[in-house]
Amino acid sequence: MSLHNKKSISLLTCLLVFAASPVLAEEASPEHGKINTPDATPVDPGHAEAELSYGYAFADRLWDSGSDSHTRGYASERALGLSLTAGLVENVDISLSAGYSWLKDKENDYDSDGDAGPFSGSNASDLGLSARVRFYRNEALSLDAAYIGGITIPTGSRADAGEIGTSQEYWSVDQTLAASKDWGLWTGNAALGYSLPIGEERHNARGALTADIAAGYQVRPWLQPELELNYSQNFTAHEENPESLALTAGLVMPLTERVRINAGVQQSLWGRNADMGTTLSLAVKLAF
Repeated sequence: MSLHNKKSISLLTCLLVFAASPVLAEEASPEHGKINTPDATPVDPGHAEAELSYGYAFADRLWDSGSDSHTRGYASERALGLSLTAGLVENVDISLSAGYSWLKDKENDYDSDGDAGPFSGSNASDLGLSARVRFYRNEALSLDAAYIGGITIPTGSRADAGEIGTSQEYWSVDQTLAASKDWGLWTGNAALGYSLPIGEERHNARGALTADIAAGYQVRPWLQPELELNYSQNFTAHEENPESLALTAGLVMPLTERVRINAGVQQSLWGRNADMGTTLSLAVKLAF
């Protein structure tokens, strides 16, 4: 096991132990926002949120088509993101997201002919536009359900002989069904999404499925340890479709009514034709 994976597993273990610690809770309303699982609760009309995030993902092993793990050249991505969300009317908000990525992949140092290939790249990432519509709300059951629809615009850089690209290189229509539910100080989210590539630039891409479930406990008004299971599968024109299952452990910290910090680690648990990756993330959200 690599040193990076040992460190990430140690951090994951610490977060799990902390999440399970018997801490007395003060009176608090559970926060619906999670690290990697969408929630169904829109921003109130006339209000807005801005989120600045940073993520560091890395892998030095991969899953093959039989789910066996193998070493691979070290790959990493550092990503800086910014998203803006505004409440339009009751039960509806809109979001705009953008970012910048720095990529490295030692697996690309040499191609099949033994020639040096692109092993790094940096540029703006793709632009995302979406709207969240809460179509069901039951205050007695503390249950929200919403449809999130949007598009991804390929504004990032394309891959070429000199650099790794930061874009998916095609337009896509992104759709998600999300639900949020509270049980006292316990709170959970579930989401099912599908991204559909459109246009001639999609080439072999045929779509991407995501399924997420998350649960947290509001141990303090300003602190919610949470756990998530995150599944994804990319569909291509070929038979070998990459898929992976990952565990996210983190802390959601609504420090005030206007400031929330999320910090966590995601570790790949199982996969096929995919990297065995680890992602560290930190995000700060400001409400206006």
